Order: sequence, then C-alpha cells, then structure tokens
Amino acid sequence: MKKAFVNGKVVTPKGIVKGSLVIEDGKISGVVSGKAKADYIEDVKGAYLLPGFFDTHLHGGGGYSSSQGRYDAKLKVFVGKEEEYPENFQQILKTHARHGTTSMILSTATDSEENINKFMKAGCEVINNYSNGARLLGLDIEGVFIKDTAYSGAQEPRYFRKPDVKYFDRIMKLSGWNIKRTLVAPEWGAPAVNFVKHLVRNGVVPGVGHSGASYADFMKAYDAGVKVIIHCGNGPMSQNFKGGGVLDALFHLRGKICAELICDYHHLNPVWVSSFLKNFNFNVLGVTDSMFVLGRDDIKEFGKAGNTAVVKKDIILMKHKANCLCGSKLSMDRAFQNFLNIFMKNLTGYLTGPLFAKPIKFDKALIEVSKLLSLNPAKLYGFDKEIGTLEKGKRADVVIMQIKKTGSDYKCTVKKVIANGKAI
Repeated sequence: MKKAFVNGKVVTPKGIVKGSLVIEDGKISGVVSGKAKADYIEDVKGAYLLPGFFDTHLHGGGGYSSSQGRYDAKLKVFVGKEEEYPENFQQILKTHARHGTTSMILSTATDSEENINKFMKAGCEVINNYSNGARLLGLDIEGVFIKDTAYSGAQEPRYFRKPDVKYFDRIMKLSGWNIKRTLVAPEWGAPAVNFVKHLVRNGVVPGVGHSGASYADFMKAYDAGVKVIIHCGNGPMSQNFKGGGVLDALFHLRGKICAELICDYHHLNPVWVSSFLKNFNFNVLGVTDSMFVLGRDDIKEFGKAGNTAVVKKDIILMKHKANCLCGSKLSMDRAFQNFLNIFMKNLTGYLTGPLFAKPIKFDKALIEVSKLLSLNPAKLYGFDKEIGTLEKGKRADVVIMQIKKTGSDYKCTVKKVIANGKAI
C-alpha cells in the first residue's frame, strides 16, 4: 500500500521540502513538493519530517537493563533470567522508539561473563528476528577492556580485563557476529594495539573511553584503527599539559576522528558541546547513554558497581562517588532539541569561539542537527545506504516532529514515529 504524509516540511540532505513524503513497501518512494496521491493519506499539519534517529550507545529503558535484565522495583533487584532477555531487549526498543529512535546499537556495561553471554545471545536473537518498531542493528561492548580504576566512572572494576582476542572471538560468535563497536583503553599498551587491529579485521569499530592514556598511547591506538571517542568529555578521560592525554590527542586530530556527545546539559556543559562540535568539524554522534530508568519515574535509586545510584528528575548520580554520573535519562528527541538550541544560539565554546562565523539559519540548523543523530552514526557503522536520510529507496524510518519557538528556545515534540514504513 502506498502511503503519503502530506502538508509537511521534509528534512532532506539538499534542503527542506514543503510537501509530501511517500512510502511504499517499507521504503521511501518519493519526496515531492505539494500533495501526493496514495492509498492512504495523512495530513501532518505543517510538522517536520525527519529521518529516524539512530542511537548507538545506550544501556536500557522502560525498566529493562541490557546487561542485568528486568528491574523489579518492589524488590529493588534485577531479575536476570536468560529466557527473558530477548523480551527485555524488545521493551528497550519500544521505549526508545516513542522518542524517535528507529535504529539502535545496544551496549553492555562491564559485567560478569555470565551476564555478557546472555546479552550476546539475546542480541543475536532480536537482530535476526525483527518484528516491528525500532530495529536493533548491532551490539556494543563498552566497559570490559578498561584498565585504570581512576577512570572507571560508574563501571564495575572487578570485571575489567586485559584485551583478549580469544575472549572476544568467543562472545563475537555468541552474538552471531553482530558486535559493531568495542571500547579499548589504549593504556594497556601493545595488547590494546593488537586488539584494535583484530577488531578492525573483524569489521568492528574500535572506540576509546574511560581512559587515562597518554597522548602517545592514544595515537598508537588511533593509528591501529580507533575511529570513535566514546561519550567524549565523560568517562572520565585524561588530559595532561605536560605530555598530553586523550583530550590533547582529540584536539590535535580534530575531524579525523568521530566523537559521541551526550547532550543532556549534565554530562557536558553546553559550552563544551559547542567546543567539541567545532573542534571535531561536526564529525559527531548524538547518543543518549540511557539507562533502564528512562520512562520509569517510580525508580528512585538502585545498586550499581557496589554503590548506590540515585535517580533524580533528569540525571542519575552515584551516591558515594563525587561528581560521578551513571549513564543518563536522556532520550534522542530531547538530545535533538538541545543540539538545535545550541546551534540556533551560536553558542561560544571554550577555546574555540562561536560555533559558526555568523548565526545559522533555522532550516540549515535542522539539517545539520539531523546528521548528528541519524546520518553520522549510519555512516560510521556502515548503514548509510539503508538509513540516515529521507531519500528515495531508503528504509522508511521517519520522525514526525512539531517544532515551536518559546521565548529564546525551541521546543521539539514527537507527534508520530514510523519504522520500516509502519507507525510505532
């Protein structure tokens, strides 16, 4: 059946088209000015049509943790039954789909080998058995190969391990060869460099985060194939005015490497968001790093890494670890809104000056912000021929969003989400 969403503002790579988006058999069959003929016509009443968001770093949602299973709020414990994991993943996908996420790479934190095995098996099953809603496109190992506990953040140090090719190959097989990204701490030295090369040979994107590496160690890992900085500015990460650290290397590499940014205004001050956007030449991915508490206002605290995590209105903090965040409560629609406001205010960043030489026009800002949450991740992980933009032949993953200016800020509200041509 041919469907047309008319009277919209379709955000495309070449500009914003006032007209219609036409969908047929789960694919985009056309973007046309004015109205279009179709079997089903829906008037979006001037709303914006954006490519579906692709979140490449998150840990859960709706009360379900990717690593530890379903959270029982009454008993205040995780229920880690292996047979429940595939359904847990489906619930995570549904929770984030309501906020415009139509594609996802799901992350596991540092955890027991038992739980990571469950994660890999469930991921394989869900990836290979897509039904409806947001699509799981791959899996991510975030915390296992951290070295220095000083850079652990909210990760559990007792499960840290040296980069191990045999271990990786074992869990890669369990995942159905669906691991798309893996964190490596370069301060492991030669084992890290060899591991990065092994990841590249296996089609996995190597990333660096939670790292106290020196500038020299980081550059060796970069030369071996590191392509992305995991939650840049967080983790934490090293900086050294004497010999240089991770942050020093990133400011040297600029747009040659991609950076994840958690734009919730807590992980990064908006001024630093502006700095990183400009420094990396907008080679940036907007990610959520969202935890299982997203969408569950009844959960006020939970156990994490031998500590207690306290859940507040829009932030999660480790109770007994100063200034330590535990993932986020961010959704991709809120990240889009925050990035858009930073762009439109032409925010001046630390060290880098204003984001643009002159204020950006609204339509241009929408296109550029859309890239951060849709096209850039699709390019990095090799899915850009299928998703990331609203163009003929691509999968019909669409966010219908109302955008209104209130005072000096823009408010973005998701009205409808379409994945694979079907409304979620």
